[in-house]
Amino acid sequence: MNIKEYTDFLRINGVEINFDATFFSGQCFRWKKVEYGYIGVVNRKIVLVYPQDNNTFDIYNCSPDEFKKFFYWYFDLDKDYDLILKELSEHDEILKKAVEKYRGMRLLNQEPFECMISFIISQNNNIKRIQILVERLCQAYGEKIEYRGFSSWTFPEIEDLKKVSIEDLKRLGLGYRAEYIKDAIAKLDEGKIDFESLESLSSDEARKILKTVKGIGDKVANCILLYSLQKYDVFPVDVWVKRALREYYGIENTKQLRQFIKSFGELAGYAQLFLFHYIRNNNK
Repeated sequence: MNIKEYTDFLRINGVEINFDATFFSGQCFRWKKVEYGYIGVVNRKIVLVYPQDNNTFDIYNCSPDEFKKFFYWYFDLDKDYDLILKELSEHDEILKKAVEKYRGMRLLNQEPFECMISFIISQNNNIKRIQILVERLCQAYGEKIEYRGFSSWTFPEIEDLKKVSIEDLKRLGLGYRAEYIKDAIAKLDEGKIDFESLESLSSDEARKILKTVKGIGDKVANCILLYSLQKYDVFPVDVWVKRALREYYGIENTKQLRQFIKSFGELAGYAQLFLFHYIRNNNK
């Protein structure tokens, strides 16, 4: 990977990233497509990404030091994707097709609090609706930011949301999820949940703690573990995923499901990302 600094952007060369698949696979909710590229709010700032070819992209509002310290981690660039995708391709024919079609898709490593609240909001929602609700929350309680004629809002901090009532959140359209968000904030504020501590625990131990939050079940807990706490051995499963596994793999019960997930080892999260982005789009 090479980083070349220009007046107002960096050009990153030697990294294969399919930004469409990465940003719109259901793992994050604050990136949007714009002319020639993408705009997102990451690390409390507006960031622009303009792909040049399959292995080159420009990133605006990001210094070389910030790219190395934050975005290198955010885009999962410390992982050997050639090796990961080779192992996934050898697992079965369906995954092989998924990897071939979405080879440049990356797993994003996100800020834990934003990830937690976003996936609480995601329950029984489609991606477009989740994006709308997350944006409303940011507009109501985040900080307004601007860059190159674009304006947006940062994701609220815990302190910003502590004083917000359940009724305030419901007015944003969050419904029953408002109570779950308030419970999550209370447990974080009281220290009953500490993200740094969760990183040092096994996935099973960390999942149990996350599930003490009202409304967080296995699916949401696993999304938080996978997309913000680097627990790559988890495999988020909801009703749709179970239905797809039954259709594509003939998995009918919990025992078969556990064996299937276990077969991926530390790559289970990557397998889930590629597999279900492929199946979701293949069924359209």
